[in-house]
Amino acid sequence: MSFAKSYKITIIALALGAVGFIACSDSDSSSDANGEDNVLSIWVGDMLANGDTLILGMGEGFYEMSVESSGEWRFENGTTFIDSIYPESGSGDAVVKIHVKKNDSDERLKGELRVVYPKDTDLNTSMDVWQVYSGDYGDNMNVDDNTVVMAFLVCGMLGSAGIATDDCAINALNGLLGADEMKNRLLDYRDWRIYKTTVIKSQVWMAENLRYDSEGGHTYCFNDDKANCRKYGRLYNYYAAKNACPDGWHLPSKAEWLTLINELGGEAAAGKALKSTSGWKSEGNGNDDYKFSALPVGYSIKNTYYSMDEETQFWASTGYGGNAFYLVSLNFDNDSAAVHPKAARYGLSVRCLKD
Repeated sequence: MSFAKSYKITIIALALGAVGFIACSDSDSSSDANGEDNVLSIWVGDMLANGDTLILGMGEGFYEMSVESSGEWRFENGTTFIDSIYPESGSGDAVVKIHVKKNDSDERLKGELRVVYPKDTDLNTSMDVWQVYSGDYGDNMNVDDNTVVMAFLVCGMLGSAGIATDDCAINALNGLLGADEMKNRLLDYRDWRIYKTTVIKSQVWMAENLRYDSEGGHTYCFNDDKANCRKYGRLYNYYAAKNACPDGWHLPSKAEWLTLINELGGEAAAGKALKSTSGWKSEGNGNDDYKFSALPVGYSIKNTYYSMDEETQFWASTGYGGNAFYLVSLNFDNDSAAVHPKAARYGLSVRCLKD
């Protein structure tokens, strides 16, 4: 048995063939009060998925799982983004089709699917269910990667084969996109988002703004609209930004930003090379020569938002003095990439640089 999507069947078939499923667990078994053996297992494809993490794609569709049972069972659904499960209960083996309704929220939804025996036994089986939101979605300008999130990854946290979830995901994405293509992607294991990356001279940069909701400070979606987080990434005050980047990446210093800027012609000219080719006010677009694709998200201060379509500002890790830190600013009305300080309380964008 395999997963089935309700649309883009060709893409899904290719994805499933390339990705495969990795999940390992032992069957649940026990005896009831009469001494009869009972078995309760959830399968995805040909692999047991009991107690593992099921990572679903994005959007609306139908997913199939099989339940193997020697007795009566029922689903208990604690997952908010699932619209319906049919059948919800049964006797013996069954194929269960789950309808996942479309969710436009930026927040990654997590829930639990539990299959239980009506009688009091220790055969209850549960799976964590996560919904993935990845690089390009909806009105994002770079919609060519929507196929990435069509992959279905069933990865054991630490299966009996010793395969960790992150290894499983990398193997699966290598199969879907190809190992060479994955070299231009960053998989953030904290929330399973996938980001484009770009090589600019001697540096490797994220080619999209970070969307991770980090701790230690405040993060925002422009105008408190989650659709803006999907398209433009989150805005961070400095305290949230300084530790927001994933392992192997970091918030660039002022010196590292200047290295980039100087290699692109200096402060007076680098903005043209860094800005995206559309979306900027009054045709103030850039050439996006190195696929950095800076979008004009604006900034925030005291829960008020400014300059959408006009400018963008990126934090640097370097302090200026007092409660101020350096940033890099791009604007619609000039070609510059200006470096100057700003108070830590402002909400700005984050681009991570590879260590």
